[in-house]
Amino acid sequence: MKTRSARDIEKALLAKGFQATSTKKKSHHYYYHFFYKGKKSNVYTYLSHGAKSMDYGKRLMNEVKNQLKFQDSSVAEAFLDCPFKEEDYIAMLKKNGELE
Repeated sequence: MKTRSARDIEKALLAKGFQATSTKKKSHHYYYHFFYKGKKSNVYTYLSHGAKSMDYGKRLMNEVKNQLKFQDSSVAEAFLDCPFKEEDYIAMLKKNGELE
């Protein structure tokens, strides 16, 4: 997966049904949960507080890909680049048994 800024990842997540969720005090991360039919799902990822200007390299992007339940890197890239819509993501999660 290509290197991306935390801001770009955050923008893609928020545009596709993810919401920033509160964290415990002194946490070093911002959590983003996917909401489906108004309810928080078990699908989430997190970004580091200080990472707003940091780039996520290949290793961290692969972790984000796995947390978002993507099996294929090219599909994850499309999700983050925006051709892959929220409806497509929901269909993929249902197909993989992540959502009912």
